[in-house]
Amino acid sequence: MSTILSPSTNITPSDGPNFGVKELASGGDSPTVDIVAIHGLDGHREASFTAPNGVLWLRDLLPETLPNARILTYGYDARTRGVNRSNQALYDLSIDFIAKLSSFRVYTNTDARPLIFIAHSFGGIMLKKALIHANATHIKHLPAHKAVEVSTYGIIYLGTPHQGIDITDWTRSLLRCFSITSLADGPIMKHLGLHSETLQQLMAEYTAISGRFQTVFCYETYDTLGPGATGVSSSLHFLESFLSLIKPSKHVPVISAVVQGSVKTEVIAIHKDHLGLAQFCSVLDNEYSILTEHLLLMARQAPAAILKYWEKHNPTLCKGYQWSNNPGMMLHILASLMN
Repeated sequence: MSTILSPSTNITPSDGPNFGVKELASGGDSPTVDIVAIHGLDGHREASFTAPNGVLWLRDLLPETLPNARILTYGYDARTRGVNRSNQALYDLSIDFIAKLSSFRVYTNTDARPLIFIAHSFGGIMLKKALIHANATHIKHLPAHKAVEVSTYGIIYLGTPHQGIDITDWTRSLLRCFSITSLADGPIMKHLGLHSETLQQLMAEYTAISGRFQTVFCYETYDTLGPGATGVSSSLHFLESFLSLIKPSKHVPVISAVVQGSVKTEVIAIHKDHLGLAQFCSVLDNEYSILTEHLLLMARQAPAAILKYWEKHNPTLCKGYQWSNNPGMMLHILASLMN
């Protein structure tokens, strides 16, 4: 099988049911980790990760790099403009996400399997809110939700605006002049301004639980030179691209994409624009190699680390059991005990 010329069929946001969890690769007979990708605003669970040459790297490239990983992608109603604009707020989206992901893992009897997330742009904000919720739950109250947080080992943030983006009053006025009010005043975008109170509170709550996760912050180094420059549009992309007609800019600058002072973190510069952060044409893409090196390391370390955390978190689940050297078997037993 070619690892270069194995393009997926071109996908558009209107194709089929796009919401919920979709499996792109099974991970073979003994998967040891789940990798879950989350798109950004006005994105699509497949198209947002599909390069201009049609390669959906999560399906066409990553299974060869990580054959023992089950690869999932999650879609949600991220439309922020037009007649079908979603009115869901951040909290609603995050609770819906963790409910659907946890249900999928319970249904497939894998709710204790280690998790690694790849979150692009606003998807990272939603993920943080979901993990805060899961952390606050109890194993006896919402065990499947709690299991998501307990099983999370690593997170790769791709251009997530942790500190928000610079939506100035001048920007809002300009957008209103062009009748693009939904971008600046929608239920989600209004909370994404630089140093918004919502994001600051979210950051404080997330910092309290994030020290256990292995985290990689990726930021773009290229400006986006106009609307629709690379693939599927997003509200963040559209807003910044609209302004880039006047002055090219980075959608999420490093000061917002990286959380300074975080523990167990690494910072990576990805030589792409904002949407390109989530798209790779082939295994020969140097940025793909850099990203998957971190994924490989996380996937290698996750089973043993998550097993230890389960033992520490709830030792009654593990008491009296002799764990084999097979991480998949260990986690299968844990999942059985939780049901």
